[in-house]
Amino acid sequence: MSEPRPAADPETRPLDRLSALYLLATAVGGGAVIMAVELLGARMLSPVYGGSLTVWAAMISVTMLSLACGYFLGGWLADRWPRPGLFYLALLLAAGLVALCPHLRFLLAGCYRLMGLKAGALAASSLLFFLPLGLMGMLSPAAIRLLSSRRRVGITAGGVYAISTVGSVAGTLLTGLWLIPAFGTATGFRMASVVLALLGALGLITRLRARGAAALLVPLGLAFVPAPLARVGQVYLAPDGERVKVVAARDSAHGRIVVLEKGAYNLLVVGGIIQTGTPRNLERLQKGDCLATHYFQELLPYTVRAPEKTSALLVGLAGGMTASMLRLYDMEVDAVDLDPEMIAVARRHFSFRGNAVAADGRRFLEDCRKSYDFCVIDTYSGDVFPFHLASREAFVAARRVLKPRGVLAINYIGSPAGRAFACTYRTIADVFPQVRAIRGEPGDDVQTITVFASDHAIEFNGAWLDERPGGFGAADPIGEAIDNLSFKPDLAGSFVLTDDFNPIDFLRADEALRWRTRTRKNIGTAVGL
Repeated sequence: MSEPRPAADPETRPLDRLSALYLLATAVGGGAVIMAVELLGARMLSPVYGGSLTVWAAMISVTMLSLACGYFLGGWLADRWPRPGLFYLALLLAAGLVALCPHLRFLLAGCYRLMGLKAGALAASSLLFFLPLGLMGMLSPAAIRLLSSRRRVGITAGGVYAISTVGSVAGTLLTGLWLIPAFGTATGFRMASVVLALLGALGLITRLRARGAAALLVPLGLAFVPAPLARVGQVYLAPDGERVKVVAARDSAHGRIVVLEKGAYNLLVVGGIIQTGTPRNLERLQKGDCLATHYFQELLPYTVRAPEKTSALLVGLAGGMTASMLRLYDMEVDAVDLDPEMIAVARRHFSFRGNAVAADGRRFLEDCRKSYDFCVIDTYSGDVFPFHLASREAFVAARRVLKPRGVLAINYIGSPAGRAFACTYRTIADVFPQVRAIRGEPGDDVQTITVFASDHAIEFNGAWLDERPGGFGAADPIGEAIDNLSFKPDLAGSFVLTDDFNPIDFLRADEALRWRTRTRKNIGTAVGL
């Protein structure tokens, strides 16, 4: 009597049509999650490392290297153990690691302290994302091995990578245009992990039937993993000992937006960097108040005799401090900001009530048919000056929207002695015959610098002396500050920045890091979480 045959291992049976189709669907979903994790990872890094090319170079490099390792390992394992369940289990493990990412933010600051900006960003990216992305990378070569016959390897490989790439495109668009703006970074990681876990769990069910149903507990559990503690409403002490309250926090497509109360000011923080500070009681703001704190954009009304008859275009709104200040002089003010969320925050938390449209500043300048007496470019996203608004072509577009004798003002953050500022100054001077720069404080440390440019000589009429009751008497601290802080940079080694060649991110990298350090000393690190 023959021995009964052992039950066939369901993992070794050939793929049926349903299993094959599901494996292809998993390749699509896996490609989408890979790109979601890459975008979420870059956003997670930005509060500590900024949003410059350094962060993107680190994140993209880690993504590509981890996928390369995953491709190789996945192909090797598929040749030795061609079992779909093995790779679905890898997706479940990757899903758990993705869900863990928001809870490991402390690694970002640790790598930064130990290794600085560039090496720290690369190390942090590797520690957080190398393993989950590598596990996801195993899926495509495994799918090719499991789906192909000897005579159709080429078309199978091409098809798998094609549909995986389509998934990556979908993941990029969904994450950048919907997931991050609507739900934020931490929830975005959780949603990505649940999708990945569902792909793995359902894949096990297609192979193991009822025996694989227990895998559904993984996406269910990940859906209820607690998010990092919300900081809205919490109070902490800044490094200078002053009380800080987190009023609001939200993610937009362009950065992590946090509103703080510190002392008598509301602060707008984007990507870990202070963008605006306005008095909480904005009605008390008077003419000359900003000048007294060396906020030299308030000099614009003093370049004319009748500012109430002038108009200004603000490229970059932030919290609307410049708009509120210029409206003290009864100027007509229009604003444009890339981020509609920023406009909403300015209206809700910073009492902004003026005209504002959501659009790219460069595109707006190119298309604008209205002429203004003044144009202000203040477009930092975190600590990044968008390169397409710091080129010769951008300044030519700004000159086109100015009336004769109009004045362009640029808010620049960096060192007065830095090569980046020298290049920026030289580029502006290549477009405008008259350029004047004023430091925000003595010395050459990283700071705010206000640059004025015009077709005609830039002069300030000193009318600030009469703006307050009683005036300043014989003393003129504002005029003295302007004289002492005005400067012209050393242009040796500088060059004109253009759309074609504009390495301003690299030229400013060290200065951006120092500015971020100053921000931490002012408000601490809590806003990056």
